[in-house]
Amino acid sequence: MRVIVRVKGFLREIYTKRELLLELAKRDFQQQYMGSYLGFIWVFLQPLLFISVLYLIFSFGLKSGGNVGDVPFVVFLITGMIAWFHMAENFSAMANSISQHAFLLKKVDFRLSLLPIVKLMSSFIPHVFFILIAFIIAFINEIYLSAYAIQIVYYYFSMIMLLLGMGWITSATKIFISDISKIVSLLVSFGFWLTPIFWDINKVPSQYQWIVKINPASYIVQGYRDSVITHVWFWERPYETLYFWSITIFVLIVGVIVFKRLRPHFAEVV
Repeated sequence: MRVIVRVKGFLREIYTKRELLLELAKRDFQQQYMGSYLGFIWVFLQPLLFISVLYLIFSFGLKSGGNVGDVPFVVFLITGMIAWFHMAENFSAMANSISQHAFLLKKVDFRLSLLPIVKLMSSFIPHVFFILIAFIIAFINEIYLSAYAIQIVYYYFSMIMLLLGMGWITSATKIFISDISKIVSLLVSFGFWLTPIFWDINKVPSQYQWIVKINPASYIVQGYRDSVITHVWFWERPYETLYFWSITIFVLIVGVIVFKRLRPHFAEVV
């Protein structure tokens, strides 16, 4: 019970700082592109170029890639990749979010727990642009927008909740253990191949599919595809949904506890 009260107080404190969060996210977003000639155009140009290359390669260069069921492989690939890249990019960025702002560690009145959230918020616009491109590519391949697309909001929220807990854990421990960044990079590298991004989970024998599904990222990747391609509601996957939220809530609680316990000692080790 004490843990629940602590978590609620922690989250309430963050909510009261929502205006500061928006301002910090805006600044972080601007700093990513400050000093470049094209400025904010890179927000749209980078994902557009990347997905264009993928589309050309798998639509024309590698026609042998075929379909995944009735779905063109390029649509299957891109809908999975937009979810994975957002997770991987933020997981890596959030781990370093506090160590990169060491000058704030001695400011007692500043809520360092906001920094991982800032990273999530500043990456929102590029991710939305990725999603719009995925819809366009699906439309080109005669996969049309439907009511199922609205549940991308749910899967995005699910992803954010998981990342938030992971971000608080890794950003806090990174202050004391510098190897955390390397561990995160390793997890991202292995996770890329262990998540069904380039391959279809249905190709795995049914008795072994649980090994893939214990990876929470698989739930998000499959969810994006359910929203755009396969048209399956999230409540039609009750066991996967229950498992994902059990893991996510656990990670969130651990993240809050770890962060609150380590926060008073940040300035001592910097």
